[in-house]
Amino acid sequence: MRGVLAVALLLAGAVLGGCAAAVVGNSAGSDTRNGTQLAGDAATSADVKARLLADPSLKPLSISVMTYLGQVTLAGLVDSDGQRELAGRLAAGVKGVKGVRNDLTVK
Repeated sequence: MRGVLAVALLLAGAVLGGCAAAVVGNSAGSDTRNGTQLAGDAATSADVKARLLADPSLKPLSISVMTYLGQVTLAGLVDSDGQRELAGRLAAGVKGVKGVRNDLTVK
C-alpha cells in the first residue's frame, strides 16, 4: 500500500503542477493559494487517488484527480454509471474534501 501511495503522490503532484489553474478557469499565474493550501490540496488529491487505486472495480489510472481549496474534480473515462458514482462517493469520503465535481464520462 505504501508503494501505491507513493505513486498517487507523484501523480497528484504532476497533475496539480500543470492543471490547478484549469480547475478554476484562470491562467497559471493567478493561482492565489499559499504554500499550506497547495500542500493540502496535493495531499487531498493523493489521498483520493490512493482510495481509487485501492478499489479493484475501478481503473484509477484512467481517472485524473485535481483539487483546488478542497474541491475535488474527477475526470476521465469509466465503464459504467456505477463506477462513476462509486468514484464520486470514494472521493467524497476522503478527509479534507469539501466537495466533488464528478466529470467522469461513461464510455
